[in-house]
Amino acid sequence: MAGESQIQDRVQAKREVRRIKNLPTVPGIVAKISRMVENPETSAAEVGRMISQDQVLSAKVLRMANSAFFGMSRKISSISQALVILGFDVVKGLVLTSSVFDMIQKSMAGLWEHSIGCAAASGAVATLLGRADAEEVLVAGLLHDLGKVVLALNLPEEMNLVKEKLKTGSLLFYEAESQVLDFDHCEVGQWLAEHWNLPETLAEPMRLHHRPEKAVVKPDCTAIVHVADIIIRAKGFGNAGDKLVPPVSMAAWETLGLRKTDFLPILEVLEPKLASLCDLTSIDN
Repeated sequence: MAGESQIQDRVQAKREVRRIKNLPTVPGIVAKISRMVENPETSAAEVGRMISQDQVLSAKVLRMANSAFFGMSRKISSISQALVILGFDVVKGLVLTSSVFDMIQKSMAGLWEHSIGCAAASGAVATLLGRADAEEVLVAGLLHDLGKVVLALNLPEEMNLVKEKLKTGSLLFYEAESQVLDFDHCEVGQWLAEHWNLPETLAEPMRLHHRPEKAVVKPDCTAIVHVADIIIRAKGFGNAGDKLVPPVSMAAWETLGLRKTDFLPILEVLEPKLASLCDLTSIDN
């Protein structure tokens, strides 16, 4: 009888996860901004005016744009300027992140720290590789774990079961999720990316940052976020939900052409950024 009850619980949990595909709906202004960004005839000034209508949102975007993430030599003082310097997709990612992380409970502060740490590490790896799209790769690192936010807010009981499984110390977070739900935060991240019409530069790392060898559209971006996630776990910055540091995927390593000697220069770029991110680790400001 106990076995039948567990099977029924898993079936019910699976149904609940499927239902999340319709959640969360981004705030109206964010949806409008997303549509504007997708229109090639929209100017930076028009998008800037739209974002600026929401004073709280625009303040958060400017705060992130001026953070240690980007290391700009001059202060970005307006949303229009941020759009010109960082690009539409980067600012769209910042808007989405600001909106979704508003829903985080204070008990999830460690996940926010992990996310901004992964963003900084993604930027450090992209910079070392000399990538022109380092800012967009950075935003991919920022967004990579949004599926965990959705699961925590919508399936609290199931996520408590996940936490119980993690107490053994032998499972990664996504492995425990799969055992409880038959899904994990990566798949929920994929649904979010589809729902919000995110570019593959952001969507594929959300979906495959734990399985970078399966990436086909943006394998390099996915590999960077994978490596960054592991680096920031090893640094102990924030809390990804479990205490393990998984091995780096050799496929990701080879995709990026990294060498063991590259870790030191990555850390040299990353550590000052982490030391400067204290102003972003408060989720209720």
